[in-house]
Amino acid sequence: MAAPLDRLDQAEALLQQLESVETQLRQLQDGLTRSHRLATLGTMASIIAHEFNNILTPMISYCQMAQQAPEDIAMLRKAVDKSLAGALKAASISSSMLGFARDSDEADHCRLDQVLDEVFNCMARPPARDGITLSIHIPENTWLAISPVNLQQVLLNLILNARQVMRKTGGRLNITASRRGPNILLEIADTGPGIPADILADVFKPFVTRRDPDPDATHSRGTGLGLAICRDLVQRAEGAIRVARSDDTGTTFELTIPAAEAPTVIEDDTPAA
Repeated sequence: MAAPLDRLDQAEALLQQLESVETQLRQLQDGLTRSHRLATLGTMASIIAHEFNNILTPMISYCQMAQQAPEDIAMLRKAVDKSLAGALKAASISSSMLGFARDSDEADHCRLDQVLDEVFNCMARPPARDGITLSIHIPENTWLAISPVNLQQVLLNLILNARQVMRKTGGRLNITASRRGPNILLEIADTGPGIPADILADVFKPFVTRRDPDPDATHSRGTGLGLAICRDLVQRAEGAIRVARSDDTGTTFELTIPAAEAPTVIEDDTPAA
């Protein structure tokens, strides 16, 4: 008579073990996502350092000129204005980087244009400086049912990949969004050389990465985890990502993410004191 109870106890123990394994797996996935986020910032370190130097150099020059001519009120005002503008730009870049690096994000929805602003602010270097023409066409007030930090990580990965393949020849980067029923279709298209045919079918698998055709490239090659993590983050939001097109004229990634309703703004009608 004890056998059925024993089997029940074994089944319950097995379920508990499975739940424990699932919890550990999720913790490992979250840790890998955070590590990749920090690695992405490391990849951008040289770009960001160069842009900070571009901000600081004119600030220092104007301050030195103001020191040399303290009686020149017009120069003093110009030095203060230029220094303030540079400091505000540097602070904005730093704020975006810190926001991207943070470990937690409780929001489960975001506004697309705000996330894109954070992405390009975090990159610091405007695409035009690499000969890349940026074109963004998205409907106003487009909200997505995905964490803003997760969407930022996905877009930053795709845009950095596009920049890398076009950094020497230049090209176009087109970002478009449109409503498709309950979803938002987001397209990231570049005019680079395309994904090599030998890895195209496996591009979202871990540790798959293209070979850099430039043997003298100074930037570090990726680990091949970027697109795999992108797919995981999009799927967590019950969305999908795929390569819609890739040939010698460019690559287009399509992201399908559930749309979200814009937050309701509650107006404070309390009479002013």
